[in-house]
Amino acid sequence: MKEVEVGFCRSGGFHMAWPMFRHDPQHTGRSPYRGAQLATLKWKYKTEGYVFSSPAIGPDDTIYVGSYDYYLYAINPNGTLKWRFKTEDKIISSPAIGFDGTIYIGSDCFYAINPNGILRWKFNTDNIIESSPAIGPDDTIYVGSYDYYLYAINPNGTLKWRFKTEDKIISSPAIGFDGTIYIGSDCFYAINPNGILRWKFNTDNIIESSPAIGPDDTIYVGSYGHYLYAINPNGTLKWRFKTKPIEYSSPAIGSDGTIYVGDFDYSLYAINHDGTLRWKFDADESILSSPAIGHDGTIYVGSDDRYLYAISPKGILRWRFRTEGGITSSPAIDHDGTIYVGSDCLYAINHDGTLRWRFKTEGKIASSPAIGPDGMIYVGDEDGYIYAIK
Repeated sequence: MKEVEVGFCRSGGFHMAWPMFRHDPQHTGRSPYRGAQLATLKWKYKTEGYVFSSPAIGPDDTIYVGSYDYYLYAINPNGTLKWRFKTEDKIISSPAIGFDGTIYIGSDCFYAINPNGILRWKFNTDNIIESSPAIGPDDTIYVGSYDYYLYAINPNGTLKWRFKTEDKIISSPAIGFDGTIYIGSDCFYAINPNGILRWKFNTDNIIESSPAIGPDDTIYVGSYGHYLYAINPNGTLKWRFKTKPIEYSSPAIGSDGTIYVGDFDYSLYAINHDGTLRWKFDADESILSSPAIGHDGTIYVGSDDRYLYAISPKGILRWRFRTEGGITSSPAIDHDGTIYVGSDCLYAINHDGTLRWRFKTEGKIASSPAIGPDGMIYVGDEDGYIYAIK
């Protein structure tokens, strides 16, 4: 199942507890805070639709999350409704939070909402938006649409520019150190901050997975075809590595530059920064979850075979933990190394693979958890609930 990422620029935003999907631009899924030690429900809030969007946490600890019921919800840390804002279509993408607290979300069109719940502006595209926004260092907002366009929108809601691709955009943008915007669609595009094409790179199939950017500015992206690509900042191919289709799992980058990605044909790959295979680990079903990387380099990933796997940086299985449902939620890791992941329940699993706790929700969890500064775990489920567990 598709997971939606929140994009954020690489130059700021990390004063917030969980400013983007999977926490940071390297997609580690790792929090600096200690998560919930007990499965105590602090509160749950019922929306009227499936909560697929993953939560974002604002600078005042307000929780923002979208629902299939067309509403964006702002929930106070005590579980009371701060406000809700109605769009004109279901919300699949996850919110992005600007440096001034403005909340950006896509649905039937693109919305900017003040922290008090009042519409700041809306921007009409020609089709729905499932891509989550990215915010540049100059506060320009970048978002893709099913209408084939990548939009650059000024903070006041006016169009800065739009760039046409040749297919719908589901992938979320990534922003390089120099401000270049990277986006996947029919192929892979690098666009200058002024909206002029820097280069495009033809892949073997469409791109729905979102890119990750390495410390040397190499861009890593998977396609629906059969390759993970490493592309130099000038648009030339650094290398490509043959896989099965990479549907929604997005790459994660280890501290040593190793790239980890799952594919539709049951495998997790560890690829050296020169494009050679470090190792491959086979699950028993597809890997649609994106991997998370622990402080010690352990890689955690879920599979449709119901297992969460912990794999050493050398590719050795450390342990596997069986849940009672397929895992499409991507794991979150707290400061102590506890892993939080959704399936039929929300699970907290110790670093050694033993169960710390599990919390039974009303429905299956595809949304990925977010960890608040007080250790609260926030997650949504298919029955429309948003949970806070501490």
